[in-house]
Amino acid sequence: MRVLAPARLRIRVEATGARWRAHPAATEFAPEEGRAQEDQRAYIERTFFGEALPRALQEELAREPADALVVDALLATTVSAAEATGVPVAALVHTVGRFHERLGGWGAVETNAFRSTLGLAPIDTAEASLLTGLQARCAVELVALPAELDVRVATAANVVHVGPLAEDGSAPPPVELPWVEDDARPLVVVGLSTSYMHQEELLERILAALAELPVRVLASTGPELDPAEVRTPAGVELRRYVRHEAVLPQAALVVTHAGTGTVVSALAAGVPCVCIPLGRDQPVNAALVEELGLGLALPPDAAVDAIRAAATEALASAELRAATARMRPAIAAYGAGGRAVAALEALVS
Repeated sequence: MRVLAPARLRIRVEATGARWRAHPAATEFAPEEGRAQEDQRAYIERTFFGEALPRALQEELAREPADALVVDALLATTVSAAEATGVPVAALVHTVGRFHERLGGWGAVETNAFRSTLGLAPIDTAEASLLTGLQARCAVELVALPAELDVRVATAANVVHVGPLAEDGSAPPPVELPWVEDDARPLVVVGLSTSYMHQEELLERILAALAELPVRVLASTGPELDPAEVRTPAGVELRRYVRHEAVLPQAALVVTHAGTGTVVSALAAGVPCVCIPLGRDQPVNAALVEELGLGLALPPDAAVDAIRAAATEALASAELRAATARMRPAIAAYGAGGRAVAALEALVS
């Protein structure tokens, strides 16, 4: 197995026993050009709709052929290059189908121009969005989400919902928390984006809201934000990183930006969410969480009082607890990756 990936992922790729292959320089994120991906429009367009990454895939296959390809479903031109090889392709889908549907023709001009150089038919975005059209042409769509959360207009025949895929399946080490063992106050876990999205100000509003409630608050900033950059009220425990599996089974509520990973982790533990999206696919995720009765959604500019009121309502809601409790066994039934392995084995058999 070979993985074409950014340099920052090399150690993680090689730790699995796979061989790492370098991304082209044009698709390496350069923080000095803008700390958030949204600050670098050209980087996004080069990565999703440019030619450097699909050409790198072609060059790798010319050096050493492959029996199957797994491609991030958002990389439109790279999915197209994979299609042109004639090798079976699995699109790795890690955002909800409704998000792909709503993107419409974003990137279609660039992608269809590149497809023409490969001798491929254009994607007709009058019939489907660019991304859903591309995914439908793959042998299989490996959707790393539970079907219970991935509400679609229609589910194509090639879709396989494999549930959440964890990088590390080992039991997490226990987390030392500052509260005494008999502290009966509910635990609220706060987690915003693991990438940088200018989330400091929102995180400060969330912490200010929760600090006034009779709860224990454990918040994490993620690898791209230093805790020192966040004003933290007294009594709030702020860490850079805590594995979800170590703390969510004890939590009563998760307050989140509605990133896919955090939402699914919360639901896998049977914990309701208060979702305050920052951007990307998060508004769609937040709307789904509320629509399915699994939590509450607020706008990104929600005031401290509104955040406090939503957290209070969610903590008191028996309906939310019952709905999320039903999600816990449903997500566990996906088997932590077993369905994905079976689908890929079928692809090359």
